[in-house]
Amino acid sequence: MVEKVLLVGNGAREHAMAKKIVENENKLFSYMNYENPGIADLSEKFILGNLTNFEKLSMFKNIDYAIVGPELPLSYGITNYIEDKLGIPVASPREEVAKIETSKSFARQILDTYRIEGNPYFKICETISDFESFVKENDLEIAIKPDGLTGGKAVKVYGDHFSSYSEAEVIVKQILSRDELVIIEQKIKGKEFSLQVFTDGKNIQLMPLVRDYKRAYEGDKGPNTGSMGSYSLPDHHLPFLEQNDVEKAINILKKTIKALKEHTSIPYVGVLYGQFMKSEGKIFLIEFNARFGDPEAINVLKLLKDDYNIINQSMIDQSLKNVNFENKATVCNYLVPKGYPLNPLRDKRIIINHPLKSDLFYASVYRKNKEIRTTTSRSLALLGVGDNIVEAKKKVNEDLTRIEGKLYWRTDIAELE
Repeated sequence: MVEKVLLVGNGAREHAMAKKIVENENKLFSYMNYENPGIADLSEKFILGNLTNFEKLSMFKNIDYAIVGPELPLSYGITNYIEDKLGIPVASPREEVAKIETSKSFARQILDTYRIEGNPYFKICETISDFESFVKENDLEIAIKPDGLTGGKAVKVYGDHFSSYSEAEVIVKQILSRDELVIIEQKIKGKEFSLQVFTDGKNIQLMPLVRDYKRAYEGDKGPNTGSMGSYSLPDHHLPFLEQNDVEKAINILKKTIKALKEHTSIPYVGVLYGQFMKSEGKIFLIEFNARFGDPEAINVLKLLKDDYNIINQSMIDQSLKNVNFENKATVCNYLVPKGYPLNPLRDKRIIINHPLKSDLFYASVYRKNKEIRTTTSRSLALLGVGDNIVEAKKKVNEDLTRIEGKLYWRTDIAELE
């Protein structure tokens, strides 16, 4: 049966989702903040609007189900609105359980209350006095995190963003001047990895593990970004992890899904993403995401062998079963405007010389007079697929030279540890 699917969002992650939705002749309808050329061209109909203002969603009729790409509308309760006001089922979490991403204090408290392993040593601070008492009692290198959504760019870490507790105090005061809470955590040193699962609130299905690169510059230097690229391997594991490490991460996600149902009485439906770090033989939860990662969605959806729409419907129906992925390697490289992220060049033309050996995904670009131009955020993602990481990376590297414009990319993505 042909399905009519409403997709919310307009980045490269959503472009990857859109490509999977339209397989098997299914129909895509899109609600975007700005026109993503790739999503627009795949859509039967698209509407532009503020992703935190849901009134325009009523313009979509006879939709079979909806799915939400980015975290911001989830934090505003878009799933609740679509289900409760429009009567359309949604393969994304409701606001009450999406809070596992949208409030870092909530996430830490869930792990703490339900005795789920993975928390670093932490303190939720409401006042500067809370912070002062924490640093007096603990001789630790720390990370400072605002409670709400930051796009992965507002976390401040000792040694990278400040080098003394007096400097840290200034950062904490700045956060508390606009927010009610700030979270202070023990700084964890190690290697990060991403584990994403499909879940219907009870059952889970694993996706391939992905390693992404947050720092802007070569050698993992510079400020954090949304991500500059990522890779996955044919066996769906990562070279620096043991099977026991993966099992620990899986158990954290399973227990969290169970705890959320117990805590809120609402099943968590959709993708749950755990950003983990292996440090001195232990597995720590850095943060949860209540949706696909970007670019991790690009890596895993390309490998998905099953019908994406059937998976989404099975999560909604709470009948999730086996999900299968190809045993291939993937390498994703982001192209960003020169100067990104501090002083990116905007409104610069991008020329794509087809054909490409890798898959192209539009991120934060716009189309004017049939020309693709940059904004101030990430522009394009290229994904190479191969029997091994060398083959996948080679496809991307060849295609990077076929894209013209004032763009920058990291050349060290997928250099195995």
